[in-house]
Amino acid sequence: MRTSKARPFISALLIFLGSLLLLHNGCENDADLQYEPQLNVFGVLSNLQQSQEIIVDRTYRIDEPAGPVIDDAFVVLSRNNFSDTLEFSYSNERYISGPFTLLPEVTHELLVVKEGFDTLHAATTMPGNFIIFFPVYGDTLTLQDTILLTQSIGAALYSIAFTQNTGGYGPFAWHEPDPSDTLVHIPVGEYWDEPVEGYFTIYIVAYDSNFYDYYFAEGDSIIQAGVTGGVGLFGSMWTRVTSSYVLFQ
Repeated sequence: MRTSKARPFISALLIFLGSLLLLHNGCENDADLQYEPQLNVFGVLSNLQQSQEIIVDRTYRIDEPAGPVIDDAFVVLSRNNFSDTLEFSYSNERYISGPFTLLPEVTHELLVVKEGFDTLHAATTMPGNFIIFFPVYGDTLTLQDTILLTQSIGAALYSIAFTQNTGGYGPFAWHEPDPSDTLVHIPVGEYWDEPVEGYFTIYIVAYDSNFYDYYFAEGDSIIQAGVTGGVGLFGSMWTRVTSSYVLFQ
């Protein structure tokens, strides 16, 4: 008797669970069908470039194959009383501005309009200019030294990259500053320990908070960094360059 009662119960349970699974899949499919793609942009303004570049794409449904980037959007980069309508470059697959000089601590705005999508707005404030105190041209940099520079106003992150005139790359590191410090101290021995010797050009780059949030904020849910009405990153970076003989032993 117990067996005969258990069989209908198990059958009913399987049917119930199957119905829940179908309902769950149906809800997922309905949600996917109702999902409206958004504009997806990527651009990091740099004072080392005369022309700035913006990639415009869109998001896709889970089961939708990705297509080419969007080449017919209306893209405007502006600041204060200046604005530039960017042209799409088919060779680079991105929108490129005309040549103009970026200014530190100035907010730049981005507007992207494409039929069938919400209008995307974005803004970034260029990190402030800064001075490299050490090393300067002709200095020797060792593992016992400390790279020293003034704080870039608004910088949430720094990178330090070494390159040679021959095209070779040397050490690289990220550095998170203490916002309360007036001077930025980067102890060489805490970041590098591999032997390196030679004359290097050193690029020190300050990044805005949008860049930091997009790549380094805790969690993996940051999909809007400086962007509203869509997704993506619109950030900025300010670079200073020095050179030094490097002797890491």
